[in-house]
Amino acid sequence: MKTLCYTLTLEVLTPVHVGSGETVYALEYLRDGNTLHVVHPDRWTNWLEQQPERAQRYIDWVEATLQADPKKLALTGFVRNRLKIADPGAVAKQVRRYAVQMEGCYEPPAERGFRAHLRDGQNRAYLPGSSLKGAIRTALLEDILLDEHNLNRLLIQPLQQVQAVSNPNERREVNKLRQALRGVWQRMEQEALRGGKQKANYDLLRFVLVSDSEPFAPDMVSLRLVRSEGTNRNTDTWIEAIRPGACTRFTLCFQPDAPLAQLGLAEELDAYLQCETLLEVLAERAERRLQPEQAYPYPPAVQKVLEDLLERNRPDAPLLCVGWGQGYLGTTVMGLVQDEQPKEYQRQIEKMKPALPRLGQGVQPSRFPKTRRAVRDGQGSALFPLGWVQLRVEEAPESASD
Repeated sequence: MKTLCYTLTLEVLTPVHVGSGETVYALEYLRDGNTLHVVHPDRWTNWLEQQPERAQRYIDWVEATLQADPKKLALTGFVRNRLKIADPGAVAKQVRRYAVQMEGCYEPPAERGFRAHLRDGQNRAYLPGSSLKGAIRTALLEDILLDEHNLNRLLIQPLQQVQAVSNPNERREVNKLRQALRGVWQRMEQEALRGGKQKANYDLLRFVLVSDSEPFAPDMVSLRLVRSEGTNRNTDTWIEAIRPGACTRFTLCFQPDAPLAQLGLAEELDAYLQCETLLEVLAERAERRLQPEQAYPYPPAVQKVLEDLLERNRPDAPLLCVGWGQGYLGTTVMGLVQDEQPKEYQRQIEKMKPALPRLGQGVQPSRFPKTRRAVRDGQGSALFPLGWVQLRVEEAPESASD
């Protein structure tokens, strides 16, 4: 089967975070000025054991601090105060995995820590192909649902058939609602991209191959503070994020001769197996997402960023939102329902309330979601929305055969 491969350049426009699932606490890094050095456990243990009394001091300090005040479990404090080493940076050079600089933020509280970005075996941050492909998949689904018939048949009508819970405090009922909603999303994807089949080997995206990105330079990753707009609750979260201006490359491959009819897929889906069409779909989704965001009461700095993003978005150089912090409308196709049938959107959100993650904040169907995450500076002022990148084709396709 013929495969066409394109090399794409990816430029980060606003801070991007793809989490590794790891939270790094103050017991796991050494601070030297504005830099946090994440320690390698084995190197740290070896360094301690170079002097047996040093290792014993560490054990005694951890035990005593856990009993007295666990919030003071900070490795920097141990090195400075217990070992009387004035320069923790000198120790960090011997024990670190990698270093990350705090950018426009203060150090997280010891017990909160920060969320680590996904890294490769050499501790270099990168964007996984699965995250890029997931964003592409959502854009394709939304493009299919732009047809009003498809929107009603595949999403709205199935949602209308889901039964509301009679008692939101009854866990069994809420779990049943979650399961029913999950079934709607799964059947929608099966009908749109798998010809109604459950097996992944019937999926259209089998024929769109997305590589991991090349790793970013170490100085292109920094620690940022994220806080939600539209709420008085403390929502501070610290993340490792790729800096705006960082660039990388990845490979996007298509198999345009895929046997769609044999798999029971609509032959018109073959348009999505062309790079030009796919880029146009991504640009259109980015515009649909960014225009409503401009109506949200962001501070002026974020509004200016949104304006700039819209101006940059082009069919041959589309914007894509990836990673953590996109919010409900970024990771689902419900924004299309909100745009096309706002009253139906409110009815469905009212029904889904018990199963939505923000129930504790008070879900208001008329303005859900009411909050947005934004990257802040040290004074708490919002600077950026999260996750926006721009794609450009860098090299002409190379043809290969399987």
